[in-house]
Amino acid sequence: MRDIAFRQQILTTLLLLGITFGLWMAAEPLLATPAKWLAHFLLTFWLPNVIETTIFEPGALLVVTNFTEVDGIIRMAMSDEEGLAFRLNTRLVSYGLPFYAALLWGSRIDKPFNTFAWGLFVLWAAMALGLAAMTAKDLMLVIGQPFLATPWVPPPPVIAVSYQFSVLLMPTLAPVLLWVFQLRDSPLWKHLESQLEGSARE
Repeated sequence: MRDIAFRQQILTTLLLLGITFGLWMAAEPLLATPAKWLAHFLLTFWLPNVIETTIFEPGALLVVTNFTEVDGIIRMAMSDEEGLAFRLNTRLVSYGLPFYAALLWGSRIDKPFNTFAWGLFVLWAAMALGLAAMTAKDLMLVIGQPFLATPWVPPPPVIAVSYQFSVLLMPTLAPVLLWVFQLRDSPLWKHLESQLEGSARE
């Protein structure tokens, strides 16, 4: 019976993936808004001399800097000049949301709504860090040394690794780790524990 229940949860998760990814495709601009707010506060606090503001767009975050380009030269923008802006695709860091939703709703846990809401806040924070890493990568490539010389800016290798992790690993790794953490003491968790104990005895 336990094996049947385990297989049912796997099939339920696979079925939910199609539904949750469809909902994410339709509602991503709304779902990513909290992460955009967090990224705005993070960037303006971390880089007050570099970031002027951020603008929310459907499926994107527009980061406006205090730098401008004149005749191919990057310098600080004057009061009447427009700053360079970078458009970040929020889908690159938000596709973990439907993955997490399918994992969680495919499992039998207590208080699923409270658990899901708490998990969303964790993933929004991770998304904000990802957007900050994407911004740092663009600033490093376009602004170059004036940005790298700014206080609290990490070395280029750290920026590059942070960007790759934020786009390639974090959106899939964070939902799985969060799901495993929230799965503790659930029927599925106890079933996995019993299977591991049985394998160890053999």
